[in-house]
Amino acid sequence: MTFTTTTPRGARRAVLGVALVGALALGACSSGGGGSAAGDDAIELTLATSAIAGTPNAAAQDWFLDAVEEATDGSVTFDRTAPESICTAAEIVECLRDGRADVGVTIPDYTPQYFPTVSVVGIPFVGQNSAAITASLYDLHTQDEQAVALMERNGLHYVSAWPVGRLLLGTDAPVESIADLQGISARASGPVVQQVLSDAGMSITAVTASESYEAVERGVIDGVGGAIDFAVNYRIMELLPYWTDPGIGQYSTFGMWFSADAWERLSAEQQEAVTAVEEEFNEGAAVEAFNDQAATQCDAMLEATTVDDLTAWSEDATEEWIDQVGDSAREAWTTVAADFGLEDPDSLLDAYEASLDEHAELEYVDATSSCVEAFATR
Repeated sequence: MTFTTTTPRGARRAVLGVALVGALALGACSSGGGGSAAGDDAIELTLATSAIAGTPNAAAQDWFLDAVEEATDGSVTFDRTAPESICTAAEIVECLRDGRADVGVTIPDYTPQYFPTVSVVGIPFVGQNSAAITASLYDLHTQDEQAVALMERNGLHYVSAWPVGRLLLGTDAPVESIADLQGISARASGPVVQQVLSDAGMSITAVTASESYEAVERGVIDGVGGAIDFAVNYRIMELLPYWTDPGIGQYSTFGMWFSADAWERLSAEQQEAVTAVEEEFNEGAAVEAFNDQAATQCDAMLEATTVDDLTAWSEDATEEWIDQVGDSAREAWTTVAADFGLEDPDSLLDAYEASLDEHAELEYVDATSSCVEAFATR
């Protein structure tokens, strides 16, 4: 299975858009007309997001919003508020639950009590293929009884969760092995990743992405664990010269949801059109949009005079860490997931890993790994 199909991108959305327009036109005719160009079902939904402009996560978000507006012929539109202007990154899910926003985009790990089914991505060294992870999480949240029930309890309609990129460590001195992690104070998100880094000797502080620059600048922390956009879009490469990929892989996600109330306000035809966009998004479009934007981040790092190097650990160094972690990360996730309300975390983990195997053939070129190669040959 690959990203490429014989159907041109957007064709399915176009067909659904035509069908939706027809349904709305018939409704207008039966009521004597007089509706707006988008039909009497036209609705504007308020977006609350923490994805800042220019990041790969914003590119993925905007692809979905644009595709929904196209597929519904404008009967569903979005008030695209500025990042964190309505709610901070850690509050966005609460904004959906209390009605301040209709659609939310943020990092689920900031409110892990609502998303133990998504935090499975945080088990280190398990997930490397971002496309397979995105598709597998969609499978879980549309097919697995526990995951579906959890979203219903949260008052959310699941759209997607896509990995934020491979975990990089940004520091003020080179880090090449577990031994070099001792005593470094850093931020990281995700309960399991935080535990793994702590067990390796790091002191972890729960700081959000947008707070990280100030935390490093003021000396609250002296390093970061995060994706490549921490270096570029959050400008931390101005402060930390050394960046390395220790081999943990994909470790966290950005998520997108409708509030249950907003979803129910959509007509049946609109829901059908949005669901088709969701499927396309999770089958590859999200990661493709993400990677297209992520490729530009490498150029920024290569050109930055403040960045001394971007490297990857040797296979032996990563294997040493894998051996040290053993099964403890899986056990930590099952404990956390149970604490946050999953009745049978083991069965959900089995379903996730089975889905990863099913989607393992999805084509995927990692922009961060490509950037490491570019630094090696510059």
